[in-house]
Amino acid sequence: MAHEQTVPPLDGAVITGVRLVDWLTRPERGAFQSVSLPGHLLHVVTDGRVELRASGVREVFGPGESVWYYENETVNGRILDAPWTFYTVNFTAPALAPPPPGERVKPVGPLLIERMESLLQTWRDATAPPTLRHLRLHALLLEVLLEVLPEQAHAHRADEPTLLWWTIEEKLRADLSQPIDLRLLQRLCGRSQRSIIRACHLAVGTSPIKRIRQLRLSYARGLVQLSKLPMTDIALQVGYGRVQEFSRDYHKHLGVTPSEDRKAGPRYRQLELPDNAE
Repeated sequence: MAHEQTVPPLDGAVITGVRLVDWLTRPERGAFQSVSLPGHLLHVVTDGRVELRASGVREVFGPGESVWYYENETVNGRILDAPWTFYTVNFTAPALAPPPPGERVKPVGPLLIERMESLLQTWRDATAPPTLRHLRLHALLLEVLLEVLPEQAHAHRADEPTLLWWTIEEKLRADLSQPIDLRLLQRLCGRSQRSIIRACHLAVGTSPIKRIRQLRLSYARGLVQLSKLPMTDIALQVGYGRVQEFSRDYHKHLGVTPSEDRKAGPRYRQLELPDNAE
């Protein structure tokens, strides 16, 4: 006799492909420009320190930190301490939302660095049976993602019924300044409003319009905390025609004003400040 189903089934794969795993070093200080690969791109730094600018925000990070890029971002960098060495993995996961700009950098421990080394050795092992190599790669990468995935994404569903919404969201992220309503969402995917609303509720537990507001404010928070752009410019970039409306929604949903949030900075930097920091 079958047991009664008490939890929903899991349909579809989170990771649909692993394109590259490598360990890279840049031996000299200086500026450079690059473009992140399609899909998700995760770096884990082991040595050196670098300043990177992408999607309007500036980050400085070094050993024991990871950084997550998404979909062909132009990156302008400057190596501050050389050599700069890091593990990198490029993978496709259409139903996995990337971190917002203010949370793309995250401190990691020695265990995650060991897993990145295991991931690299598995990638390079051309003698392993194909199925075994495939399973090991995906298992190791999933363990890595468990460590670096932002907390707010833990409750998101990343399965086949939600893929419609994640496909729409990927397109929306390219330009959050445009007017967005359900008619635009229909044009982006060719599906009914009812299907779109259902997929969004399954994926993130809220309506499309509320999710779009979350995306706009998450992206705005990265610009507030990690750039020097005026608040009016930030408001326009995320689809607010009036800075007063932007400030009101920002405070309502994040609990602080944009100015207060800029002064505080991102959470990972707050955690790293020593007691006697100025």
